[in-house]
Amino acid sequence: MASNKKPALQNFRPIQRAILLAGAALLVSLAAGEILALGWGSGSWLGRLSSKWASTLSLFYLFFAVLLASLTIGLFHPKRWSRARKLILGFRKSMGSWRWPSLALVLLFPAWFVFFSPWGGLFVGLFFRVLLFILDLFLAAVLLTEHRSQLIEWRSLFSAGLLLGAVLVLAESLVLVSDFPFALHWSEGNRLWDYSVVLGRERYNYASTDTIFAWIDAGRQTLWGLPFLFSDVPIWLVRLWSAILVTVPYALLGLLAFTPPEGRREQWLAAGLWSLIFLNQGPIYTPLVLAAMLVALARRKPLWLALPLVYFAGEYAGASRFTWSFAPAIWAVMLSFGDSVLTRGHLAWRDWLRALALGLAGIWTKGLPILVGVVVGVFPFLLAGEAAPVGAGGPPSSVETLQGLQAVSTHQPFLWERLLPNPIYAPGILLGVALATLPLILLAVYLVRNGPWKTAFWQRAAMLAGLGALLVVGMVASAKVGGGTDLHNMDMFLVGLVLVAAVAWEGGLAARFNKLVSDSGRVRWLLAGMIFIPAFLPMIEGKPLELPFQERTQFVLQRIQDKVVCARQHGEVLFMDQRQLITFGLMGDLPLVVDYEKKYVMDQALSGEAAYFDRFREDLAESRFALIITERGALRYKETDLESLGDSLIEENNAWVAWVTTLLLQYYESVGEFKDVAVELFMPIERNFDCP
Repeated sequence: MASNKKPALQNFRPIQRAILLAGAALLVSLAAGEILALGWGSGSWLGRLSSKWASTLSLFYLFFAVLLASLTIGLFHPKRWSRARKLILGFRKSMGSWRWPSLALVLLFPAWFVFFSPWGGLFVGLFFRVLLFILDLFLAAVLLTEHRSQLIEWRSLFSAGLLLGAVLVLAESLVLVSDFPFALHWSEGNRLWDYSVVLGRERYNYASTDTIFAWIDAGRQTLWGLPFLFSDVPIWLVRLWSAILVTVPYALLGLLAFTPPEGRREQWLAAGLWSLIFLNQGPIYTPLVLAAMLVALARRKPLWLALPLVYFAGEYAGASRFTWSFAPAIWAVMLSFGDSVLTRGHLAWRDWLRALALGLAGIWTKGLPILVGVVVGVFPFLLAGEAAPVGAGGPPSSVETLQGLQAVSTHQPFLWERLLPNPIYAPGILLGVALATLPLILLAVYLVRNGPWKTAFWQRAAMLAGLGALLVVGMVASAKVGGGTDLHNMDMFLVGLVLVAAVAWEGGLAARFNKLVSDSGRVRWLLAGMIFIPAFLPMIEGKPLELPFQERTQFVLQRIQDKVVCARQHGEVLFMDQRQLITFGLMGDLPLVVDYEKKYVMDQALSGEAAYFDRFREDLAESRFALIITERGALRYKETDLESLGDSLIEENNAWVAWVTTLLLQYYESVGEFKDVAVELFMPIERNFDCP
């Protein structure tokens, strides 16, 4: 007699079966992937892991096995799955007010594990981090769900993603807050010196009354330099200020750009959190974000107030970086058109006049001279049917002429292959920016085509033209040698998308959000991409700060101090690198040598400035410096062949070897190398003094 009992799997709805099967497959693949990531089978980790690490690894895979067993039981025994669901619902209900402290612990755990625990340096595989992110996201969403009969809701899942992403972004910045005296990465130490030389000039023994040259824009220098108004500010506090600057303004831009719906302040706060994690994908330099905040403040303001806000935005952005000169004007025009359509449903002649006035205000002092210089440089040659030559019509260092703009834009080579996947930035710029922005762009297209967001033709044209121009400029800047390591040159484009998202939000998404999420699977998945991709990004390469023991740090610092005390009696002491040691008083009253700062030297090397290095050669040949403190330099050329496929920054390495290392080793020799802090000391080869 045939049984009428259905197989266990048929007692589930298709979506439940799909989730269970996908979950089981994911667990198996994650476990296998993590084993490969740790090198199991090659024996690479067995010899270096203590019993403590091995025990933790065993517990980790035991946890994998428990999860897989739970999914298997749920897959073939639906009633037990239903019982487990009821148990979770009952437990959540019984938690009462303890649910919120539990939520805080759930959200903080991945950040602590990845960035602040010793385990974060071991479990670096992408597979494990994906699992940790998914599990934490699920637990947080369960705790956030208010509906008593629902285990999880899409809205709670999105909220959990925003909160978890914000915590991870903050942890990624705060992990660098340390009192470690040496640089934490390639340019960090000398950047701290850059920030200090205006507001903290009294820290230096510098006889000249001239301005201390630092290779940095005024916008970043003054903003990051504010802590140096206090004479005794410690290095950890300056790093904390930096961590604040690269996080909090991102959220503030979202809060200013997005108008809070009536009675829905939580959606407004969610917009700020989304802006934080979205812009962190760059990351974006804060002066540009502050300029965008001024433009956002100008929205719907009377023209007499909007004009100075946009003017100061353009002034500040252009003073910070010449490539930003046009961005505030473009943003202001896009927002002006968008707000006009939101208000009246169409564009009237006064809307065009307002947009024109705001656009001119945004480029008046910085962008307009460039525009006029280009037109004046091109127009006579267009009349004659010729091309404007490079090198005529103004000094090449000025971007306010066609020739100057050409010179500044092309004085270094372009590496277009960095737009594609490469060892420096794995996805490449094209794929990276697509992953970062495509969900948002597709959602905007969906809203326009399906009616929730009412737009006008010229509004769409302005947004497409403005964002397209910003995208192209970002691509070109990313392809220059020295760039392409992340999406920070896509800054104007990313900020522009945040402002467009604010218009789309008010244009229909906010009012129909709940209905769209419940009725449209396409909208749900696009929102998931907008939130979960940037939220997970800090976990990909995040790890604890790996520093030498304090005793070792003090030993190296003492050795450098001893060399400096001795060498300054016989000549100048040059800190090409690690200038923050002077900034924070660790080298006493050592006279400051401004020349040959590492970042500027690298820029000159990438540009092949032979005259600059002729002077460098003369100073080395004359033994001008009794001691040179620099990073552990590149000593060999790298080839762009299959053997060097895994190497990164090959062009930068080879430029440094050709222009710096080769000259340095002709006249100087290493007298101290400290690999764990990336410092090397050099003295003249034929010196008539000795510093033991």
